[in-house]
Amino acid sequence: MTARALQRLPSDCTVDDIVEANERDGGVIVDGWLNPRLLAQFNHELSPWLDQHDGTNSGSEASDSFLGLRTKRLQGLCMKAPSFLDIMLDDKIIGFAEAVLGPIGPTIILNNGEVIDIGPGESAQPIHRDDDAWNFANTSNPMIVNTIAALVDVTPQMGATLVAPGSHRWDRDRMPTKDEIVACDLPAGSALFFRGDTLHAGGTNTTNRRRRALSTGLCCGWLRPVENSYTNIPIDTVKSFPRRAQELLGYALYDASEVGGGYLGYHDMGDPMRLFE
Repeated sequence: MTARALQRLPSDCTVDDIVEANERDGGVIVDGWLNPRLLAQFNHELSPWLDQHDGTNSGSEASDSFLGLRTKRLQGLCMKAPSFLDIMLDDKIIGFAEAVLGPIGPTIILNNGEVIDIGPGESAQPIHRDDDAWNFANTSNPMIVNTIAALVDVTPQMGATLVAPGSHRWDRDRMPTKDEIVACDLPAGSALFFRGDTLHAGGTNTTNRRRRALSTGLCCGWLRPVENSYTNIPIDTVKSFPRRAQELLGYALYDASEVGGGYLGYHDMGDPMRLFE
């Protein structure tokens, strides 16, 4: 069986278009998601940080192997590359997250804003689901949505993201055959939008070029995110951000009382947003 190609949508597509394609295939490509001005500015801000980056060094051999020993990764982007705020607050990614996660998450927060710069000779990641970060949870919906945006032209030979279309509907222990996997060819500015229960992986970079992309994930507000934004971004910097950005970074009190849940994230038994008043 040969995998079907993921649908490609134009930059003026709607959130409903993205959600519908994800319901069917588990992922969709939005061409031109990042406009040329924003793309150029973001890359300009990233360059000095990547130039001085020594590569993956998380302190865990297993983690480093998974993340890629020839790969540079940057977090804390709201501070290092301020134009990331515009990306994180984009209507399409927020609308996508709210639609997909809404049935199990009354609020959403940033799981990760991470530049993934795959170097020549990097091997492919193990295929996985982003939901696996919370492997003890048992939910009826995905707990995260993610985007992989190309910051340079990304080809399959450069380590393009590999996806198994339709895998969000498979049994949890089923792995794809080679013929069931597609590589996402992404011109700079285009992005893959996908669900946390879709099987995917970073591919092998067989070229002499670096594959620079941006992963922006939003997860249910009751989860502990992969990225620790509290330590990655100084609170004095967060104070200058728009309120919605502060909420996405985890500073709003989680309130699920309207759906029979409770409260999470108190600051001195109050709403942490008071810190910014």
